[in-house]
Amino acid sequence: MAEARYNRQVLLFGEEGQRRIAESKVGIVGLGGMGSQVAQGLAYLGVRRFVLVDSDHVSESNLNRLVGAEPEDAERKTPKVEVAARQIRAVLPGADVAPIPRNLRTEEAMDQLIGCPIVFGCVDGDGPRLVLMEVAAAYEITLIDCAAEIFAVEDPLRWGGRVVVARPGDFCLDCARQIDMDVAKEELESPEEREARRRHGYGTGETAAAPAVVSLNGVIANLGITEFMVMVTGLRDPRRHLVYYAERGMVNDRQDERRADCYTCGYLVGRREGANVKRFLVSRT
Repeated sequence: MAEARYNRQVLLFGEEGQRRIAESKVGIVGLGGMGSQVAQGLAYLGVRRFVLVDSDHVSESNLNRLVGAEPEDAERKTPKVEVAARQIRAVLPGADVAPIPRNLRTEEAMDQLIGCPIVFGCVDGDGPRLVLMEVAAAYEITLIDCAAEIFAVEDPLRWGGRVVVARPGDFCLDCARQIDMDVAKEELESPEEREARRRHGYGTGETAAAPAVVSLNGVIANLGITEFMVMVTGLRDPRRHLVYYAERGMVNDRQDERRADCYTCGYLVGRREGANVKRFLVSRT
């Protein structure tokens, strides 16, 4: 690939590496503060095919961190996927972008993601993480899960985030112990089930708004993009689990291994329709 715009990248991983990036089809689930940075960074890297999934729209509280969003987007309640698509096309006018303003748990979103060899998970809850983990394993998709965390109520303050690269049969979010299954199950309940649970005094409580900062999202997003880059170009194998400790200014490479008894890695991988991931659907559209 001889485009002048990529000359400096080609010096790192060669024209073959750049060709592999250009031919990648990448899904991004969650186009908020984290996902918008992932979308922009991948476009600059040279990814040309995207599937974007998020049912939310821009609000004023997003404007401190949503890359590409303008005050008018908050006024118009522009879908976040449309902002991300606009930003990608500003970088790469010829990019093939499929913005899907739907919940992950709709058939349209899930079917589109199943066609992506690599998916970035940039979601806030353990419920959608569980769905993505099972979809990725069943359809042999590499899942790159990115999350920022700020524990503002703790003293001393703890803040940072992590990137988990879950390759089918090698490692998953459950192996990394990054999903609270009780919380995930509650988040995936129907409104009726959740109300019945709460009437009986069960549940993990309401979710409060969490702190969010553009620079922290940028660190985590770019760690994830870099692991994508090295994996696709063949520079090296991606690290399974990177943790950024912002309070200490350091990144730790966790030496996690696949759990021998992991249900996701040991049973779900490659099961496709047999894994019945569409049991998670809440809507056909």
